[in-house]
Order: sequence, then C-alpha cells, then structure tokens
Amino acid sequence: MPRTSTASQIRKLPDTISGLWALCALTPIRSRAVYEEAASLCNRFAVRRLNTVQREYFRELLELVEDYETEHGDEAKTLRELKRLVAMTPSRLPRKE
Repeated sequence: MPRTSTASQIRKLPDTISGLWALCALTPIRSRAVYEEAASLCNRFAVRRLNTVQREYFRELLELVEDYETEHGDEAKTLRELKRLVAMTPSRLPRKE
C-alpha cells in the first residue's frame, strides 16, 4: 500500500479519493503494521468534519479495520477507542481546516 507522511497530510486530509488512497489503499488488511496505520487514520477521520468522499472512504476503511480486528480478536480495543472519541466534547474536537 503506497503511503506518504508529509506535514500537510497530518494537518489536512485529502479531499479526493486518489489522495485518500495514497494514504491507505482500501484493500483487505493482512499485517499488523498496515492495521495500525489504518486504525490511526480512522482516528484522524473520527474527529473531523468530512466531505462526502472522505465520509465514504472512512466508512470503507473502518469496515476493513473491523474485519481485521474480528479476525485477530481486537474488538475490545476498538470499542474502548470509540467510547473515548464519543466522550469528547465539541470544544475539544479539532476545527475544520
């Protein structure tokens, strides 16, 4: 999976599907390293306002992460992280860039 990690991508998520695929391709997750990267990217999506393309990509990526977790027994970690994100107040969320 081709990935880049520039400072601009840390601050702002791409608006296009090709830009999003450059971060992490939407293919089945086969390794722990790819899983960790995809889960980290899901965390970035979870606390931002998303456009339609980003929202659809996030939904698909989250499904791939969940599939990996189901296969490898990591559901509890995901549940804890989602509960933490839900507990965040709107004032603690990052502002739209």
